[in-house]
Amino acid sequence: MIIIQMMGGLGNQMFQYALYCQLKSMGKDVKMDDEAGFKEDKQRDPALAPFGITYEKATTEEIIKMRDSSPALTAKVRRKLFGRQNHSYFEESKRFLPKIFDWDNIYLEGYWQSEKYFPDVGKQLKEEFGLERLRNCKEEGYGLSAQAESYLERIEGTNSVSIHVRRGDYLLPANQELFGNICTDGYYESAMKAVSDKYPDCTFYLFSNDTDSEWTDGWVEAHSVSRNEIVPVRLPADKDYEALILMSRCRHNILANSSFSWWASYLNSHPDKMVIAPEKWLNGWDCRDLYRADMIQMDSGM
Repeated sequence: MIIIQMMGGLGNQMFQYALYCQLKSMGKDVKMDDEAGFKEDKQRDPALAPFGITYEKATTEEIIKMRDSSPALTAKVRRKLFGRQNHSYFEESKRFLPKIFDWDNIYLEGYWQSEKYFPDVGKQLKEEFGLERLRNCKEEGYGLSAQAESYLERIEGTNSVSIHVRRGDYLLPANQELFGNICTDGYYESAMKAVSDKYPDCTFYLFSNDTDSEWTDGWVEAHSVSRNEIVPVRLPADKDYEALILMSRCRHNILANSSFSWWASYLNSHPDKMVIAPEKWLNGWDCRDLYRADMIQMDSGM
C-alpha cells in the first residue's frame, strides 16, 4: 500500500491527488491521508470536494502501522530498543523522482509539483477539475455563484488574460526567503506587455487571494496599460475554486509562482494560449521539472 499525505492549499492538493490518480492507473493500492497534513495548518482543510472528487482514505490504523507511530507502551519500548520502522519518504527536492512509481509500502509526504508525476491521467484530471464538473456539484452547495457566472460570461466574451498575484501567506516574513522578489512589478509589467503586443485587444483579469479592495484598486492603477483594461475579479476568499475555474477559462494566463495558477493554466484548453511564468519559482530550489513545454519563462525584471 501507498499512502499520500494531503496538505497545503487547493493547488497543492491537486498535485497530490494527481499522483494518487497516476498510481491508481498503474494498479497500485494507494490511499490518501487527508488529516495529518492539516493538524498544524489551521488555515487549510481538504479542498477537493467542490469538484466532487473522491478517493480512498487511509484508516488511522493503516497510517500508524506505516509510520510506526503507535502510542502504545509496548510500541514505544520497541522503538526505544530497536529503532523506528518508519516506512515514509519526505520529498527532499523539487526535481522529478521517477523511482516513486516503483515504490510500495510507503507513506509519501510532499507536493509532487510536476506534470511528470501524472503522465497518463491528464485527460481525466482536466475533466474532473473542469467547469462542467463544478457546475454539476451545485446540489452539494458548491457550483458557480451568480457573481462568478457573471465574470465567466465576460471572460469568455473577450480576449481574456488572467493575472494571478499571490499575497496572503507569501507576504509573511518567514516565507519571503522562499517566495520573495520573484513575481515583482517588473515581471508583471513585462508579461502584460508581451501578451498585449501579440493580442492588442486583450483584457486583463486580476485574481488574488488578497480581497482588500484598496490594494486591488491600487494595483490596477499602478499597472494599467493604456490600451488594455484591467478588471479586478472580486470573489469570496472561501471560494477559491471559483477563481481557479475562471482563470482556467481565460484565453491566456500570467502566473504567480503558485501551484494555484499552475493548475489554472494547465486546465486552460485554448489551443493558442500564452502561458507566462516566472523563470524562477522558488528561491534556492531547482524547480526545472515544474515547468511545462507550453510555458514562456520571464524574469523578475530586477
